[in-house]
Order: sequence, then C-alpha cells, then structure tokens
Amino acid sequence: DVVATLLDGGLAFVDLLHAAAARGAALLPLNVRLTARELAFQLAESAAKLLVCEAGRLAHLAREAAALVDARARPERIELVANARAALEDRIAPSAPAYGERGPVDSRQTHALVYTSGTTGTPKGALLSQRALFWSAIGSGMRLGLAPADRWLVCMPLYHVGGFSILLRCTLFGSSAILHERFDAERVDRALDEDGVTLVSLVPTMLARVLDARGARRAPRGLRCVLLGGGPAPRELVDRARSRGFPVATSYGLTEASSQVATQHPTLARSRGCGGLRPLVGTEIAIVDGSREPLHGRAGEIIVRGPTLMSGYQKRPAETARALQDGWLYTGDVGAIDATGALEVFERRRDLIISGGENVYPAEVERVLAEHPAVAEAAVAARADDEFGQRAIAWVVAKRGERLDALELRRFCAERLAAYKIPVEFRNAETLPRNELGKLLREKLA
Repeated sequence: DVVATLLDGGLAFVDLLHAAAARGAALLPLNVRLTARELAFQLAESAAKLLVCEAGRLAHLAREAAALVDARARPERIELVANARAALEDRIAPSAPAYGERGPVDSRQTHALVYTSGTTGTPKGALLSQRALFWSAIGSGMRLGLAPADRWLVCMPLYHVGGFSILLRCTLFGSSAILHERFDAERVDRALDEDGVTLVSLVPTMLARVLDARGARRAPRGLRCVLLGGGPAPRELVDRARSRGFPVATSYGLTEASSQVATQHPTLARSRGCGGLRPLVGTEIAIVDGSREPLHGRAGEIIVRGPTLMSGYQKRPAETARALQDGWLYTGDVGAIDATGALEVFERRRDLIISGGENVYPAEVERVLAEHPAVAEAAVAARADDEFGQRAIAWVVAKRGERLDALELRRFCAERLAAYKIPVEFRNAETLPRNELGKLLREKLA
C-alpha cells in the first residue's frame, strides 16, 4: 500500500517515514507547493490508500486534491486523515510489528515513491527501495564522515529526496537532525551560531540568502560541511561562501539515484563550481555518446550504476526501460570525467530549468499554456537569474484574432501549476523556431 503525506517538515513526517516502512507500506511525500490538480495526478497514479495531512491550509488542499481523484472515477476513495498523530496511532502503528519482532525485511521493498519529472515534462514516480536508500545513506555518510557527534540542520523540504534522505543518514550513523519546518534564512543563520550545527544541506538559492542574512560574519568554527546540491552551483557563489569560511562541498544527484551520486570531499573541495565530484562508494559513473559508446575526456551523457538506483517508474514500463538499461541509469545530463576520475557536470537535462532548487520542465508548462483558449502555441526556456539560478520565461503565439495578456496568462497558470513553475515573463511571438520536422528549437529561444 501507498501512504501519501502532505506535510511541512517536522516530527510528524519523521514518524511517518519510519512507521510506513515498519508497516510494509511505501511513503509518497507530496510537494506542498503543488496545485490540487497536480497532486490529484500523483494520488491517482500511485493508487495511494491513505492521505495524511494536518489541519489548516494543507488540509483544504488535500481535500480538494482527493476530490479531484474521486472525480476521475477511481475505484477506491482515498482515506483522508487531517491529523498525522491520529493516522500514526490509529491507522499505521496498530498493524505494524513491534520493534525487533518483524523478522527479515525484503530489501527490494519500496520504501518511498517520489515523483520527479521526465524530460518530456510528464511527472513520474521513482520507486526507491529500502536497499537503494540504505546504500545512498551509507555512501553519503562515508563521504562526509558522518558520526554520532554530528548535528545536521535540515531546512530543505522533506518531500524532496534530498531532504528526507538526511533523516535516513542520521538514523544509520546515530547523528542528530535539527528540523526546520520550512526554510528561513534568518532562522538558519541563528541556528548555525546557536544550535551546534556541524552539517547543513542547501541549494544555491538558499546558500545565497543565508550569506546575505549573515552579512560580514564568518562561518562558525563547528560547521564542517555545507552540502550544496539541487542544481549547478555558480562559481562566484561557491567562492563567496568559501571566502567567508563556509566549507562548501558541491554535489550531483537525482531522485532516480536516491539523491547523491557524486560529491566533493568536504576537506578537499576545490574552488571550482562543480568540479572535483567523486562517486559515492559503490557507485559508478561513465560518459557515453549518442550511440552509447564510452567517451574518455570528452563531454557526453552521464550514466550511473550502483545499488542506489530506483527500481523503476510507477506504472511506466516503457519509460523505465529507456532509463534503466543493462544496470545503468541514463540520466540525460551532460558531463565529463577528467584524468583524475572526477566528474564535472556541464548541464542538467537538456530542457530542465532548475529554479531555486526546484525542477521546472518546459513541456509541462507549455501544455498548460496550450490549454488557454487564446493561445495557439507556446514555448518555455530558461533565463539566468542571480537569485534563483534560472527562471522560466514563455514565448506565446496568439490564435488568429486573439490578444494575449501577461496578467491573464499568469493567473491561468497559477490555477494549474505550482508557483515556482509559472514563467516570470511572457513574450508575444508570431512564430516559434522549429526544424524541418516541426521540432521546437528551444536553444534558439534561449
């Protein structure tokens, strides 16, 4: 069974993460920033039996999403519990074996079902087994030197694999996790000084805001690692942080590999944006060309092999077969391996926009814009942004006789997409650049 959660970060999520596994269920952590329509898609495809939230705005959103699923004539209604403690004590814990009495665990059992977006923009649920998450935690902990004395500040969303995987690492290595329900730069700044933080995970946008909040003050002495992931890290940002004593270790990872794939060693991090990335223990990385032939010293597609890979995509056999071949995960990302064996990531998936650590797939936004009655066609690409790394902008072609208004398009998108996916600019265009086969030439937009 699948247990879905629509929760901000906090102890309730931690309890459910472990309780669902003890019960033998898979946890589906839903992104609280999605719209009811987006959530309903994930609830329907995952066949979630139980949806757990807390009273308040998220309960309203959960009810709306569940109603949309029911409207699609799903055979079973989703049981909605707007109290995480009640869900744990009344619905999950009573049927779970007591600690130490469960017996052998099938490591292939799905521990978490985490939705990501493929290069087509269609959300896909990555099935992450207990084995995959276990080895991800072991590999990360060994690379970072995690120990019981460590205190890891968790201010990233727990519904992302990069957030809840920290909880699993701390469980295995006996470290402490300091939970913030949501990111607040001022609160993070205080925690660094007052809570004995030794490690913190951030995306580039978060790091920039923490540096701004901190002003001229240097990093506290006890902070030994800032794990920086969630997209390409600007070299200027990394240099700025390190000049103030922040021990930044950049990382490359993806949901389909249970978070981290390759990470700089915190004591040997070089002053290059994403250079010096080393695969975690048990993980292999290779670079291949379009014919899937190995490339040495040249840029190509990054492929990954090891025990941290997903089992596949939920109810997506064809897309699973394309992504997983002969034990390798074909990421679609572009990079190269230098003579020392270090990975350098040049660009994330060709069409992917990473805005403030969140993935925005142009095809998804384009499909929504195409639903507007005045839009003939639309295209979306990235614009560089100092604060968020990238922001989405849209080119729209009006139907004959129609006029397009940016405010109306933004309102239309806001009803159908999470806020971080909405283009920050809408540009009117007479035509869109396409090749002889009609394929959109997105690079010409950029």
